[in-house]
Amino acid sequence: MQKTLLVMALVLSSYNFAQDKSIKDSPKFIEESMQKAGIRMDQITGYRLEYHIKSDYKNDNLIKRESFAENGDLVSTEIISYNDKNEILSREVKNNDDSLIILYTYEYSHEGYVVTKSENDVIITKTEYILDLSKNIISEKENNLLEEGNLFIEKTNEYKNNFLIKTNVKYNNGNYSIVYKNNDKGNPIEEEYLNNGKKLINKFLRKYDTNNNLIEETTFDANSKVQNITKILYEYDTHKNWTKRTQYASKFEMPISNTIRTIRYN
Repeated sequence: MQKTLLVMALVLSSYNFAQDKSIKDSPKFIEESMQKAGIRMDQITGYRLEYHIKSDYKNDNLIKRESFAENGDLVSTEIISYNDKNEILSREVKNNDDSLIILYTYEYSHEGYVVTKSENDVIITKTEYILDLSKNIISEKENNLLEEGNLFIEKTNEYKNNFLIKTNVKYNNGNYSIVYKNNDKGNPIEEEYLNNGKKLINKFLRKYDTNNNLIEETTFDANSKVQNITKILYEYDTHKNWTKRTQYASKFEMPISNTIRTIRYN
């Protein structure tokens, strides 16, 4: 059970990275598999499956996502439903024997929406989102209902020309902020994490290609010293969606991850 929980958590947390929302030209089906390097004592020792996901779409909406183990066995299935306004109503994730069911439900109002997460019918978290007139998230507050003291994370966002420029983060034990600089397409080319005294914690500089995909990221520490440089190479199909992504880190000659994606279109 513990291993299944870990795998399902990985699938959910990897979603933004694995199945991005920038897919062009109405996909019908996407299969994506990532191999990640194992690293020991600054040496790459081999590669292991990070995720293998198959996704089905209908009318540009993701409606089903299946996750598979390295041996090909089904690990979990996610079903997404929508209302007549094309808003998500629910996301239900089940492992292969239905012993663990994670359910996200969405409720909408004129101010925003609320997402409730439950595991096997036990409510775990509730997250409230407040939107501006342009549908940007200006406030996000998550409460963990099972933690002693009602653990929470609260974020407030600031925008300029509909581009995110600052996030203030508050949680039980403190606060910090994130400051962004964007290019003319809204991609964050600089991101600084500052503590509550406005001193630098770390910093990221990013570069993008003409398809708005990240191709380079430089990480700095609190003293503005370079910690790592990541470079990403892509191969694209005729729809300008990437089909292969290879990620490198400055410490290694071999790639730290390899991702293959197959896309079928309507």
